[in-house]
Formats: sequence, structure tokens, C-alpha cells
Amino acid sequence: MNKGLSYMEAYRLGSQAVTVPNASEHQLGLALDIVSDTFVKLEEGFGDTEAGKWLAANSYRFGFILRYPKGKEDITGIEYEPWHFRYVGVEAATLITEKGITLEEFWEEYL
Repeated sequence: MNKGLSYMEAYRLGSQAVTVPNASEHQLGLALDIVSDTFVKLEEGFGDTEAGKWLAANSYRFGFILRYPKGKEDITGIEYEPWHFRYVGVEAATLITEKGITLEEFWEEYL
């Protein structure tokens, strides 16, 4: 708001980086944050690491998706988080990964 945004504009912008209390996917028990021994910070750079690239390409095989992919912020409402993975089951994860869509797009198109 110090930069001239209204309360709601500031709230929407802030909620892209910080989840509203008690609204995290982690609390559902379906999401987890993953780092590696070579990159331990929850930062975008994790997506450029060998581990980050492997997870993005292979997590679907275990039923997980990269929940907040780069370039999809306008759809998910959350900034790119290459460390945040959510369990959706192998079938859904495979389809989401093959189509290059988000969970929101999956819900809209397939459910």
C-alpha cells in the first residue's frame, strides 16, 4: 500500500507469495517442499538445479506435479515455486504433465 496500491491490490499481490493463514496445501497433507543438499533455499534457482529439473520432469511418475509452474502465475494465482510439489495421483499427474497444464486447468477441462 506504501507504493500506491489499494488494500485489495496489495492483498492480491502479497497472496501470490505468501499463502493466507490456514489455506496452505501443506495443511491438507498433499503438498511438500523439496530441496537438495546442493540447493537448500526455497528460491527460484532450485528449478535450474539438476534435482529441480529431474523433479519437474519425473515427479508425475510418482503421482506428484510441480504445483506452481513458471509462466502460469496468472492461472494459479501463485508465483513460480519450483520446490513445491503436490500429490494428485499418477493418472492425473501424467495427464497434467503431458499436457503442460496446471491443476486449475485440469479441473476446468477434465472434472
